[in-house]
Amino acid sequence: MAGAHPAVAALRVPAFRRYLAGQLPSVTCSWAQVVGLSWVVVQLDPSALGWVVALQYAPSLVLGPWFGALVDRYDRRRLLMLAEAGLGLVATAYAVLAYAGGLTLPWVFVLAAVWGVINALDTPARRALVPMLLPPELVSIASALTGTLMLLGMSVGSALGAALVAAVGPTVAFAVNAVSFGVDVVVLWTIRVGPSPRVARAPGQIREGLRYVWQAPALRTAMLAIAVVATLGFTLQVSVPIFVEGPLRGGPGLVGIAFTTSATASLFGAITAAALGGPGPKAILRASLGMAAALAVVAAAPTFPVALVGLAGVGFAWSILITAVIAVLQSAEPSMTGRVMATFSGVLIGGMAAGGPITSVISTYADPRASFALGAVACVVVARLSLASRRSRVAAR
Repeated sequence: MAGAHPAVAALRVPAFRRYLAGQLPSVTCSWAQVVGLSWVVVQLDPSALGWVVALQYAPSLVLGPWFGALVDRYDRRRLLMLAEAGLGLVATAYAVLAYAGGLTLPWVFVLAAVWGVINALDTPARRALVPMLLPPELVSIASALTGTLMLLGMSVGSALGAALVAAVGPTVAFAVNAVSFGVDVVVLWTIRVGPSPRVARAPGQIREGLRYVWQAPALRTAMLAIAVVATLGFTLQVSVPIFVEGPLRGGPGLVGIAFTTSATASLFGAITAAALGGPGPKAILRASLGMAAALAVVAAAPTFPVALVGLAGVGFAWSILITAVIAVLQSAEPSMTGRVMATFSGVLIGGMAAGGPITSVISTYADPRASFALGAVACVVVARLSLASRRSRVAAR
């Protein structure tokens, strides 16, 4: 691998390449389900969409640290296989209920909560497994590549979901997603990886993980940045359907186009990060400023095409930001990776859980544009925080 671009070197590692091959269909079909479920809920009660998102994400905030300690204690590949199988069962339940005409709001709330609990285990297990698949010097670029794959899946999945919902309804989107999780479980079963760095059970391990993150300035800044942006900036899963159906007078096709545009731009952002060999030290600052500008464009957009330009900017900047944050966090000590990534998942997904109802209330009872304006302000705050942190570290050195 000598002399090869880091991205090429990472893709030459069989275990990592196989991991990506299993994740791609799963991520793609999961985003097809996001579009299908969003449209189902908007048709039932638009104001409920934020609460559905909250139920999907809140368990990571509550259970994430505990699941992170669990990931550090047990085999990460097997835990991930268990979580992926559980998510597949939830997708199957969505499909069965939708086919029978019984997918009412109470059932959506229950399944969203179950999905959230399982996802609280899935995310740290997945993030902690990646560094085990490659040599240490390739972990940073692996973060950019996994981000690229996730965003490719989001882009294709959003388009697929919009097409399925418009053509045959959301039931097929749910069923396809269930099958994709089964495929990923089989692929994970074929991956050969060394033993997980298991940490013996002991009191205070969750507090130890939180203290470790807080006492490391780079980790703390990255975590605070993602907390603010996830809560108030990147709330598209709620803000976009309400914005499209309301001021823009659109249907599921335009919702799908909006999601696809954002996801495709995110894909280009991740490809850019990978082409540059991973995000640089100023990436969090620059990405947050770019995201603030893009959100301001959406907030002021007079027409759907102008809004698409802003959403493309949001997606591009978000992918750079989250890739930079993950790269910083995956530099943690191997014995702490599970807890660090679980804290990240809790902050990211918990932020989205809190941001869902906030965005829903603002969009429904004030103005859908106001949620984008608030996100722009939040991103400016993150940029200021990142700049102050960099100056402090330079002064300390």
